[in-house]
Amino acid sequence: MKLPEHKGKELLKIAGIKSPPHILTNNKSYINLSFHKERYKEFFMDHQHVIIKAQVIASSRKKSGLIVESSNFEESLKLIDGLYKKTANNVLVDTLLIEKKLDVSEEYFLAILYDTDSRSPVILFSKAGGVDVEELITKGNLIRVPFSALHGLSDYQARDIAKQAGFTGATLLQLALFIKKAYDCFERHDCTSLEINPIIKTSSGQLFAGDAKIVIDDNAVARHELFSDVTDFEDKSVLSEREREARKIDYHDHRGVAGKTFIEMGGDIAVLASGGGASLTAMDALIQAGGNPANYTEYSGNPPREKVRRLAEITLAKPGLNGCLVIGGKANFTDIFETLGGFAEVLEQLKPKYPIVIRRAGQRDKEAFAHLRTIADCHQLDITLFGDETPMATAARIAAQKINEYKQRR
Repeated sequence: MKLPEHKGKELLKIAGIKSPPHILTNNKSYINLSFHKERYKEFFMDHQHVIIKAQVIASSRKKSGLIVESSNFEESLKLIDGLYKKTANNVLVDTLLIEKKLDVSEEYFLAILYDTDSRSPVILFSKAGGVDVEELITKGNLIRVPFSALHGLSDYQARDIAKQAGFTGATLLQLALFIKKAYDCFERHDCTSLEINPIIKTSSGQLFAGDAKIVIDDNAVARHELFSDVTDFEDKSVLSEREREARKIDYHDHRGVAGKTFIEMGGDIAVLASGGGASLTAMDALIQAGGNPANYTEYSGNPPREKVRRLAEITLAKPGLNGCLVIGGKANFTDIFETLGGFAEVLEQLKPKYPIVIRRAGQRDKEAFAHLRTIADCHQLDITLFGDETPMATAARIAAQKINEYKQRR
């Protein structure tokens, strides 16, 4: 789960890392209500120079005109109005973070993430930070320190990172404490990555988080009370409405997985898959046989009937479908009757005319197939069922063939 900047800074604040004074506003509260205009006017008069940031999950926001600054109140109002008319990935900006412009003396870079080579967390730290950090950082000024996830980051390691970056004295100790707080945030909130660029050092010597890019492990969201009311953290500029709705299925419900992976595509065949790599092989076979997927989603780990039903509702809601493929390997721990039961409930509701090919096997598969045959007979549905006697790739090719024949008949 990627957090917008203002949400990331809330987590950093809990860990003791300061952000510039700010207010958060959106186009509903700011434009229409004079109370919020007065609140912003008061904020501006207190600070005189502001940075206005569109809250979208995107890189190079400043270069894209999604971050602007002003020291003139009337001009800042026009900039705010202008930002609300901008789009990011075809979605209008609706939330702004307005911060005091700090008196910047120096800028640094800090990131904590998991490294697949060392199979451990790693800290990246540089004395160079800010806009175009990729160009500012070279191999010579980027400190890279892997550390144990079991033992965490020690005070000595934090001091050594600052020392390797070239800091000494009080600044070294100050940055070591900042790095420790960032690690505390990373560990406490089950982050998969945390980036602060820039760390701002003001002319008075204080350190602030100038930005925050934080990604939370999706599987850990349910165990954090802080995210208990989260239903819409995913950025609208990155995901489609169906992709966001599919991902919400797993929020606060860790009984199996349904919809965590949901990808919109441009074709006309809905695909509900189980089984990771084998499912991708089936997708290859479907495409090689002339099939054109409309979407691809997965469910696994024995999710309850209601989660599969919700995922099927979202998947089959795409307009213009000409077929559906439900495909997966033989499951040892998934109740096929329960999971396909959720899919069957949606078929009874929609009564689609297009071909539906199902290839599944596992516990209670015979009961599931008998139930689906009853539904097909009752509602005149074109459902083809395969068990583990039929390779997944073969089932995918048959699906493509049946769907192409259906399109030619229409």
